[in-house]
Amino acid sequence: MNGKLKVLIVTSQTTFVKDNYLKLLGTLTDSAKLPENVSVCGVVLIKNADIKLLAKSIFLFFTGAVYISKVLIKNIFSGIFFDKRTKLMKSKNIPVIGVQDINSSGSIIEIKKLDPDLIINIRTRSIYKKELLAIPKLGCINVHHGILPQQRGTMCDLWALYKNKPVGFTIHRMNEKIDEGEILFKKTVDIRNTRKYIDIPQMSAEIEAEAVLECIGMMSAGVINKEAVNSAVKIRYFRNPSRTTMKKMLESGIKL
Repeated sequence: MNGKLKVLIVTSQTTFVKDNYLKLLGTLTDSAKLPENVSVCGVVLIKNADIKLLAKSIFLFFTGAVYISKVLIKNIFSGIFFDKRTKLMKSKNIPVIGVQDINSSGSIIEIKKLDPDLIINIRTRSIYKKELLAIPKLGCINVHHGILPQQRGTMCDLWALYKNKPVGFTIHRMNEKIDEGEILFKKTVDIRNTRKYIDIPQMSAEIEAEAVLECIGMMSAGVINKEAVNSAVKIRYFRNPSRTTMKKMLESGIKL
């Protein structure tokens, strides 16, 4: 590929990660850590911070998920009023785009202007449609917070903790289906020293940054180690735990 490979990072305005992925974005936009032929052409923040999410955060507090609630509330307000990620990107001359829907015509227009060669999706709940998937020459990859192909859906790291299964993340190519596409990288996270769920996304984020950089480096060089076919046949999709399940999680010793 002639010229620099341009990477676009997509994440949510509000996440479960304590610093709203500030450290991860700092690492992925660090020119000293990126391969020489790679640059970050922009960051997209999907605007999910609204009154519904705030109400959900308050609800979580009263169901016993005190730690999750506090982090979410803090991240909602920091994402809206004093987003350190936006400030950091501005200092690096990296444009930040806020969108409601990543697949909307307006979003597609703005993303095409940035002309990314690779899009990296990190902790959003968006399903990319064909028009978006077709923009980058090298495609779109996703950092999924579960071990694929077995752990699909939402909050897979929490479900793995609850069911005493390996906790970790998978980097895979994206298509129009949920958590499908070729598996490029898998990593387990050592969580033996914690039973507090909210620590896990933070611990994972520190490892994710290095894993994403590794994948970017391989893809920019045209070399990638593909793992097993990521088939969804007879695979269960995890969803947000119900109030009853959350109570069972708390009773098992998990700190929510």
